[in-house]
Amino acid sequence: MSPFLMNVCACVVVIFINNALQHTGGDLAIGAYGIVNRTLMLFVMIVMGITQGMQPIVGYNYGAKQYERVRKTLRYGITVGFVLSELFPHAIVAMFTTSEELVDLSVTGLRISCAMFPFVGCQIVISNFFQSIGRAPVSIFLSLSRQLLFLLPLLLILPTYWSTNGVWLSM
Repeated sequence: MSPFLMNVCACVVVIFINNALQHTGGDLAIGAYGIVNRTLMLFVMIVMGITQGMQPIVGYNYGAKQYERVRKTLRYGITVGFVLSELFPHAIVAMFTTSEELVDLSVTGLRISCAMFPFVGCQIVISNFFQSIGRAPVSIFLSLSRQLLFLLPLLLILPTYWSTNGVWLSM
């Protein structure tokens, strides 16, 4: 249920993001979002793979009361997600377009979005952690909180002050 609800929220959030980008930066900003979103999804899929792989390790060690192993696995999952998100944004974005204006806008969006990735990566890893140890309600709350409690309100507030960068900051 947690991944399903997170995907439904993600669809609604994309509508809000596209709307905010259309008002603050036009079609070019929406194109940059497409590049940023695809790139971030690549990183998120890697983190999701890591968290899916760590679920049996965490579940087993939590049940065996090997809490140091649980913490170590959690730290590895969070660290890998952050390191991967900060590698070479210009080279990555340049794979999608040759337009310098679009590359510059996308690099800015990617850098700002990736700056918060340690927290997003933590949220993904920790949400899966709670799912691994059988605490589904906590997992569902954490999955939805980033998009419903933080992202949507920030999308309504930050673009007012920082235009397109406000949209990137809210993400």
